[in-house]
Amino acid sequence: MKTVSLRKRFFTNTTIIGVVVMLISALIVDISYREELEKSSREKLHLHIFTLLSVAHTEQGELLIPDILYNPRFNTIDSGLWAVVLNDQKQAVWNSLSIEKAPDNISLSLKTGDIIFGNMQIDEQEYITAAYKIAWEEGGERYSFHFVTAEDASILNNTISHFRFWLFSGFFVITLTLLLCQLFVLKLAFRPISHLENEIILLEKGKQNTLSMDYPRELSGVAESLNALIANEHRQRERYRSSMADLAHSLKTPMTIIASEMKNYPENKILKDATKRIDKNIEYQLRRAVISGHTLLNYGTNIVEVLDLVQEALSKIYRDKKISLSTKVEGNLYFFGDENDLMEVFGNLLDNAYKYAIEKIKVSVAQCDNYLSISIEDDGKGFIGDQASKIFTRGERLDSRGKGQGIGLAVVFDIVQSYQGTIEAVTSSLGGAEFRIIFPLKQKK
Repeated sequence: MKTVSLRKRFFTNTTIIGVVVMLISALIVDISYREELEKSSREKLHLHIFTLLSVAHTEQGELLIPDILYNPRFNTIDSGLWAVVLNDQKQAVWNSLSIEKAPDNISLSLKTGDIIFGNMQIDEQEYITAAYKIAWEEGGERYSFHFVTAEDASILNNTISHFRFWLFSGFFVITLTLLLCQLFVLKLAFRPISHLENEIILLEKGKQNTLSMDYPRELSGVAESLNALIANEHRQRERYRSSMADLAHSLKTPMTIIASEMKNYPENKILKDATKRIDKNIEYQLRRAVISGHTLLNYGTNIVEVLDLVQEALSKIYRDKKISLSTKVEGNLYFFGDENDLMEVFGNLLDNAYKYAIEKIKVSVAQCDNYLSISIEDDGKGFIGDQASKIFTRGERLDSRGKGQGIGLAVVFDIVQSYQGTIEAVTSSLGGAEFRIIFPLKQKK
């Protein structure tokens, strides 16, 4: 499962929350505005009814209302606002000039003094209606009338649509502005973390020894702890190397004395071989001891520089062999580990290549994704039988007639494994042996 960065996780979560909150806010405003607008429309229709009542009167039971009203929309045909008055038998006794005749199926109030609001359609046009029932007394007679006013609903809907357009456009602009501001603020807030990350990269490449302490309070403790760990690891490595140097000196001196004394006994081949074997074993164990794949931080080692050093040394040792060595390093690559380890790997593998090559050696180094790949080929005789599968076993050698104890490739194998890498021996495209090494750029925890 791919780990999501804190910056991306924080921005994604706050973006979702921000968008949801803004959307809910926009919906609440939209619903509130629609309800208020509908309420305002109903109140206006109610007010129109009272305006009609103010100009209405009865004569001998007949309701009289002027044809021309104060509101010009009642006097204009198809203005979208009209009014009618119905008697108890639901027959029209008056209608405004804005409508030719009273429509049927109007929702009417059943109780005097009550007003009822509704919706109706006339020729596929929707209207909002308000109906008010009144009782009129004249000469001891009681007359009931239904005053109805209506307004085109499209006017209300158009107003709502226009409001929604500007509402959601405004909320979109505000949300986008907030997200951009949040991204900017987030970048500023996480700048110390990016600075810490860059400093750690410089530490890994060996371009910096400690972390700076100009961090905010939340990160200063982390930086201080890392510096303490780095300093402690440096001290331990130095003590370790000093101890190894002392051990090498204390063992090498007696072995030198023994070897010198053995010259007085040239006929004792068994002791000479045993002494040589002890010397080689001491050298092997010391090599293993200085493998630094377990360090807290691996500093970057320039591959080209190490490769040049090894190549220069071997070209002098094997100057009698006319070997053509071609190297291909893609870019300025670094090995994130100890320089001695990389030199040990190149030294052993190139030494074998020089021994068995006829005239060509090819070295290729490339970085792919999160891996560093190294390939060393020669045009020698290659492997015989299942030799390739056993070549990294301690004591196994390509040529039993040559010098050495067969520990060089075992040391290389141990170094590669200590960095959680892989190494394999295959047949080279040049016809000889090829060693392929893969180093992960970041070790797994």
